[in-house]
Amino acid sequence: MDYVATENFIETHSKGTSSSPWRNLLLDALRAKAFLNGEQQWMLDTPGKPLPWFLDVKGDLLEATALEAWSQAFWDRFCDKLHFQVGGLEVGAIPLLSAILMKAAQQGYSLTSFIVRRERKPYGAGNLIDGALSDLPIVIVDDFFDSGKSLDKVRAVLAHEGRQIAQVFVVVDFHSESGRRWKERYGIPVHSIFSLEDLGLHREPVLDDIPQAEFETEWSFCAPHPNPFYRAPKSFPLLADDRLYFGSDSGVFWCMQASDGAVVWSKPTHSDTGKGIWSSPAYSKGRVFFGAYDGNVYCLDAATGNEHWRFIGADWVGSSPALAEELGILFIGLEFGEPEQKGGIVALDMATGQKLWELKTKKHVHASPTYSRTLSAVACGSNDGDLFLLNATDGAMRWRFSTRGASEAAGYIRHAASFCEERREIVVGSADGGIYVIDAHTGKEVWSVETGNMVYTVPLILGTTAYVGSTDKYFYILDLAARKVVRKIPARAKIFSPARSIGGRIYFGACNGIVYEIDPDTYSITGRYQLPDAVTNAVCYSEERKLFYASTYVNEVYAFRRKAIS
Repeated sequence: MDYVATENFIETHSKGTSSSPWRNLLLDALRAKAFLNGEQQWMLDTPGKPLPWFLDVKGDLLEATALEAWSQAFWDRFCDKLHFQVGGLEVGAIPLLSAILMKAAQQGYSLTSFIVRRERKPYGAGNLIDGALSDLPIVIVDDFFDSGKSLDKVRAVLAHEGRQIAQVFVVVDFHSESGRRWKERYGIPVHSIFSLEDLGLHREPVLDDIPQAEFETEWSFCAPHPNPFYRAPKSFPLLADDRLYFGSDSGVFWCMQASDGAVVWSKPTHSDTGKGIWSSPAYSKGRVFFGAYDGNVYCLDAATGNEHWRFIGADWVGSSPALAEELGILFIGLEFGEPEQKGGIVALDMATGQKLWELKTKKHVHASPTYSRTLSAVACGSNDGDLFLLNATDGAMRWRFSTRGASEAAGYIRHAASFCEERREIVVGSADGGIYVIDAHTGKEVWSVETGNMVYTVPLILGTTAYVGSTDKYFYILDLAARKVVRKIPARAKIFSPARSIGGRIYFGACNGIVYEIDPDTYSITGRYQLPDAVTNAVCYSEERKLFYASTYVNEVYAFRRKAIS
């Protein structure tokens, strides 16, 4: 389609905003409809604190007269900058984008546009971008510009496509300190019609205005044929001997150089389920171990990818191996298509792959085992809604704990438990929304926390503190000694990614594509690294190279570096 602007269009939109007859109309509309007073209406910010006031311009953008005025204001600013395309983040940008397109069409100008989704579409084509993305300069529109976090999502998605934002148009710029830093960092001009001062508003500095760590991408790798229709924890990247190992949806297991992401070798499996390899690899003495949805457990030479052995005793393996290196034993969960036995927990000889013992379960075991050398025991959950504690050497059951949702088939355990060695307790999450703290000796519940949705992540235990993410979009910090939740940190997206302790800070990912950095002393967010897609896997780190590694659920691996807080 040709991109043509008529003389009438440019002449019509050649006025400056300061002389626009629309300005007073827009200002009055914002004051009348968008301003919400905290004394008249109860409002909360994301952490749950009361707000004295709030601006909600979306209602104004859905009213015909005001929307006409906003689109007019856009063309007052950008008519002399043709040719370009427009885009924005759902859902706030959609009404304004539509009005801008309609006004352009009325004046004989054919304009292309696109929408960036906050999270990839979980059905259809699995799109992250809807609409046509052309080679023209990109103007992003939005209702507000505050910290820059929403625009950073758009920036990351476009960067993945090899594009960048040329300019931004917003209704109101808050002129926050964090927003100023975002503009300076990326050098992107932000055009606004109003500021808070124009509306007679003032806001005290907020947490997001505190200087935070910045991260820069070193390299990225995209494994082919990802499956975007399963948003769940998949194969975590493993760092060993300056190489990075992980499995992919296509059933290919990858080994890459940690320095630059160059592929050293790859190993195809024979899974045709669309899941491929979700099992996170384990490493020991020059060998890597993992399971695959072809029903096999593999042991490969870490240097060459050559196969040492494979165990073929399951129909599917989504579980990740746990190693007892001093015993020479690998533990992993199994899944079967048989109606009488759908799951099992198995111990294999690490040297040969020979089965040493197996516990059979009625339902699938997708969860991963966890080994405690102190107790010489392995803990593993199942889709029965049970957590088992077994002798490591012979598989004898010490106890069996049932979640509250087990009786209703809603309490299944999909990921690994964690041992608190100091208190001899086990912490595990469940699909019934519970975080359970269990006495490791008796199998009795010590206490529990009810979250608002499924817990599908591995707890991180540091001393007597547990860090657990939930799909209710909160990151929970638990004091195991005091038996209380000390903080709930809002991530604004579902959390599947287990937390990791790196360099004295806590890192975890969320489905909004952000890797969060948390200060364990203040429980505050001290940094964010924005990726284009959901981060459902654990982050790992190379001390030698000072590089972090994170993978998205569509099999993209990013190596990134932390910059000092300015």
